[in-house]
Amino acid sequence: MHLRSLLMFFFIPIQTLAIASSPVIAGSSDICTFTKPTDGNLVTNTTMPTKLESFSAVGGLPTRISVSCHQPVQLTVSAPIQVAGPAFNPVSSLAIVESPTGRSTNSRSNATLPLPVGTTPLLINLSVDKGSLLKPGNYKYGVRFSIVP
Repeated sequence: MHLRSLLMFFFIPIQTLAIASSPVIAGSSDICTFTKPTDGNLVTNTTMPTKLESFSAVGGLPTRISVSCHQPVQLTVSAPIQVAGPAFNPVSSLAIVESPTGRSTNSRSNATLPLPVGTTPLLINLSVDKGSLLKPGNYKYGVRFSIVP
């Protein structure tokens, strides 16, 4: 059986402490196509001011994207990748992708998220912990998807 892997990289503009917009790169292949992601909102966690998070429970907003596939596939996601803002090496980072079926995958597990034929809306939540107080800035992160038929 021949397996193909498709790496998709999305710049997900996530703002904190400043407002700005930036272009989003979406991709396509002969197996799946992705819509342009809606901007999420990454906020400083008030109980842990070393963390940036997009979870609605802390006041953030997850990124939304839809993927349309011509055949069933398995999706995985990379850890958040910083593309803008005051640079730092996180002590912890996590990307979580959720489907409307309640199934999910995250950047720390080897689990895949099965996607059926057709269009599936996805939610992407991020958490990045610097381990020390964050500098004010416009932080932006991306994730890389891997799709295997």
